[in-house]
Amino acid sequence: MPVLTLDAAFSSAGQLAMSGWLLLIVAPRWRIGLTIAGIVVPVLLSIGYLVLIAVNWHDAQGGFSSLDDVASLFAARPLLLAGWVHYLAFDLLIGAWLLRSAQREGAPHAAMIPVLALTFLFGPAGYLLYQLIQACRRIASEDRIPRFLARLPAPFRVLEWEPRLTAAGIAMLLLAIPTALAYAADPRLFTGDNVWLKLLKFEISIAIYLLSFAVLLPLTSERFQRSRPGRFLVWPVIALLFFELVYIAWRASRGEASHYNRDSLAAIVLYAAMGVAAVLFTAASGLLAYGLARKDAVPLPPALRRALILGLALTCVLGILSGAVLSAAGAHTVGTPAPSAAVVPFFGWSLSAGDLRVAHFLALHAMQILPVFALVASALGRAAAPLAVDAFALVYGCATAAALVAALNARPLLGIG
Repeated sequence: MPVLTLDAAFSSAGQLAMSGWLLLIVAPRWRIGLTIAGIVVPVLLSIGYLVLIAVNWHDAQGGFSSLDDVASLFAARPLLLAGWVHYLAFDLLIGAWLLRSAQREGAPHAAMIPVLALTFLFGPAGYLLYQLIQACRRIASEDRIPRFLARLPAPFRVLEWEPRLTAAGIAMLLLAIPTALAYAADPRLFTGDNVWLKLLKFEISIAIYLLSFAVLLPLTSERFQRSRPGRFLVWPVIALLFFELVYIAWRASRGEASHYNRDSLAAIVLYAAMGVAAVLFTAASGLLAYGLARKDAVPLPPALRRALILGLALTCVLGILSGAVLSAAGAHTVGTPAPSAAVVPFFGWSLSAGDLRVAHFLALHAMQILPVFALVASALGRAAAPLAVDAFALVYGCATAAALVAALNARPLLGIG
């Protein structure tokens, strides 16, 4: 009788595990399928693991007391195969458990597909994603946010936060924690910066964007929120932003460029898709400005209302314009930065060449900066506040445009850097 080779056993174990994962993804509600994927397949893989250990353990070299001992242990191909089968069995077991847990909690299966895929590929990363999704679902439940706001100081209690956008914004802040740890632990550089720095900056920026929308959307009317533009401001915006984040995270993990990457057809297509996503979620600020400008919006102090509308409109128009210029330029900078030249800390803006990111940053954050100015102006003088907001919006828009023109002429920081 022919003996099963290690390569054949490896292939058979992989096919068996893959059949279980396909059942979890394609037939999540089929009870027999769940039994096969969550019990039968892990049992068969565990039996194979036990046989491999029993047959090959007696002459194993190494152990588990140090990393070198573990490396010596898995230098033997039979024990390496046993470790792989161990991985297949327990990852599938965890995947089935996560799926059953999600079904008990009433989580949509669409949210579980990336969890299962990540668990299959990277084990604990899928478990972390599941916990993040469940935490967001709990945050987004109707009573969680009001209960939290009730514990805050009086000025914050008057705000109403859209629960789904709030949960997504908090999720983005939580994702910044492992990114910050990766930034501290990974010495790799890309164009002079840590490979994780761009992802960390995007996570913080996206969190601010989502939380801003979470506060502002409830200030529009319920009729607007039920309309197509209003519905676009929730799940589509969240999906577009998370797509952008996943793409940047994938490139960061590989030490590759996320922007201006044209190394292959796939890179060109993905970069184009990221550009489309950026245009759509930036245009969403214009839709929100329209919702706040409608007569049926929640009554607000005139200065604050003008600042919100103008800030969102500037973000929409100047954000798309500066983003288009960035894309067409093919690089963040115009001109050649001097070797070892100084940059703005954390942001990385060049102080020796024109940097298009300065104008893009000012454009995207007009929606936060103008309302803050309105609050300060109202505190100093309520009567003149609306006029002051109009003047500040004009100056801010001109400053953003000047930053863009200066960068295009290879001059840093509005030409004064």
